[in-house]
Amino acid sequence: MDYRVEKLINRLIYKKVAVYGTGIHAKRVIEALGSCQIVGVLDGAVSFGEYAGNKIISTDEMILLHPQAVIAAAQLSSTLAIYYRIHLICREHQIALLDVWGNDLLRLMDDLEKQKENVFSKNLVWLQREIDRHEIISFDVFDTVIMRNTLYPMDVFDIMEEKVKEQGICVTDFGKTRALAEQSVDCISPNIYQIYDAFQKRQKISDLQKRVLLDMELQIERQVLIVRDDIVKAVHYAIQKGKKVYFISDMYLPKELLSEILYSMGVEGYQDLLVSCDYHQTKYTRLYKLFMDKYPARSYLHIGDNLEADGFCAKAHGMDVYVIPSALELLRVSSYRELLKYVHTLNERSMLGMLIARIFRSPFALFQSDGRPFINHIQDIAYLYFAPLITKLLIWLIKEAERGDYDKILFSARDGFFIRKLYSFAKEELHMDKLPQEVYFYASRMLCALAGMQNEADLAWMLSAPFDSSWQEVLAERFDLKKEELMNKNSQAYASIEEYAVAHKEIIYAHSKEVRKNYEKYMQQLGLKSGEKYAFFDFVSCGTCQYFLSRNVSFSLEGLYCGYYDSVTGGKRNVPIKALFVNKNYFKKETFFFKHYLIYETVMTSKEASVRNMDACGRPIFANETRNMHQLEVIDQVQEEIFKYVKQFITALYVRDSVISPEYVDRIFALLAQKYTNENCDDLDYMELVDDFGNNILKLTRDQMQ
Repeated sequence: MDYRVEKLINRLIYKKVAVYGTGIHAKRVIEALGSCQIVGVLDGAVSFGEYAGNKIISTDEMILLHPQAVIAAAQLSSTLAIYYRIHLICREHQIALLDVWGNDLLRLMDDLEKQKENVFSKNLVWLQREIDRHEIISFDVFDTVIMRNTLYPMDVFDIMEEKVKEQGICVTDFGKTRALAEQSVDCISPNIYQIYDAFQKRQKISDLQKRVLLDMELQIERQVLIVRDDIVKAVHYAIQKGKKVYFISDMYLPKELLSEILYSMGVEGYQDLLVSCDYHQTKYTRLYKLFMDKYPARSYLHIGDNLEADGFCAKAHGMDVYVIPSALELLRVSSYRELLKYVHTLNERSMLGMLIARIFRSPFALFQSDGRPFINHIQDIAYLYFAPLITKLLIWLIKEAERGDYDKILFSARDGFFIRKLYSFAKEELHMDKLPQEVYFYASRMLCALAGMQNEADLAWMLSAPFDSSWQEVLAERFDLKKEELMNKNSQAYASIEEYAVAHKEIIYAHSKEVRKNYEKYMQQLGLKSGEKYAFFDFVSCGTCQYFLSRNVSFSLEGLYCGYYDSVTGGKRNVPIKALFVNKNYFKKETFFFKHYLIYETVMTSKEASVRNMDACGRPIFANETRNMHQLEVIDQVQEEIFKYVKQFITALYVRDSVISPEYVDRIFALLAQKYTNENCDDLDYMELVDDFGNNILKLTRDQMQ
């Protein structure tokens, strides 16, 4: 007698039953039931006829026949389908529902469903208490001990399809084709070598191409895998407590490959690793039984993320289970769940995968929360909310540089400093040597305007920003005039500061000419040439720097901005500018980015002070530095995290033909608001921005982030 059916018969207390199923398991159960009254056989597809000498009945007929129990006589994966199909009927009519082991499926699944509530009420301490109570501890591997930073596992194959094109191998719909190859292997749970042998036969590729594909898959897997630190802590805790620890995985990577990956990620100390492809049995078939036969014990605790494979299947074999949520499951119950509605492309899925891999890396991330994740560190803010938008900006910039026919791209100070570094990295990593050369270009509104004073309208513009000092001090500050150059005559004799400035216009124009001459020396030293065309990067602007520069140089400039206020009038309207985000109304911010871009400007910057002028040798003269050491350290921390994100995305996940919409990254940035995130980062309290016109200090507050 089958060991499962034998267990069922020994535990069976009911005399009047229905059998659900018409396969080999059902036949064995019917033969073994003996003296039990079988009221009929149920089948999901057929409701009439006969099977193994018993009438096939519908669920309505079953209800009228009043069985005490229904036995789901099927393999575990089908047992779950049967449960979901009839458990409500069984509950309503007080009919027991058993599997082929004799387990009470209603109680078993109720226990597992309750574990879903652990998301908000249980943490690592609770898991450690469960570990203390058991002799042998087993862990699932993927999405439990380690996880991918893709949104879905199959995304790896979509990414791979793009990567292998660069190797000259074109396989349309690679993920589906590979899945069909896996299904064609004549065994349960084939390994990766068997899968690629089948793939080779189906696609008629060479041995070399097969090897390239296999190696590429393993490479991408390694690139996208990270550890779930709190579960690794649980592994180490169990080992330190003297427990025997094992890993059990339904996976096509054989033990020698998977154990090497785990070791490279710092996961070690376990007794053994059982992988389905080594035994050609899965958690849904006999893998748990093989494990328990191989390592007998008084009690087992299995820890995993899958309610069915790690919960139901392990529990059906008599193991206690602790089901933890995957990062994706945490996303679905968190305040971030709306993001799933706006994911439309592979690159967008990868961005969301990176987000949840960081914020929901721990299965206990929402412990004692209201669904809003806790964020306390500026590094997390940089990685989670700033980096996706900056990555989109970088990709957009590269595409514009590709089609813009530019001789060089000028990254203007100071906001272009870090973007230039990212551009240089991506250019090399993506092997895009034909992209225009990147140049860090010293510029500021003060310097560009100072070099461009040509008429009274320019003077009036320089004075348009608010001020709270005397007219003499304003002129000295904004036109870089010396005290002795200012008229001694009482400024009160003039009707306005503009009139007072006009009285100094000849001095201002002469000074502007000198600044312009020195600035031209600087540009010559950079190798900028007459007649050439340059892209001019600025972060957010209405085009001031570019406008004043364009009037005084012999080369052409085309603006590439992250954000552009397209609401100016006059000469600036004629300045050619493209932007990732465009705001049509200066007084109404049309995106979350435009509402809060100032927070980017505090960190997407150089640690040098703003350039104020050029000396006679064409060297920059800087304003006084107003930021303290802590603020400069925060800049380093933020840029380090953004670079880490960009490097991971570009190196491992980026697919060139996959779109990332500006609206999508704006939604990710918007998650920083308290509505979505329980943010308590002290470093945000020290964010401030200095306006280079008048050195006004703008302190950013949390209220501005809502």
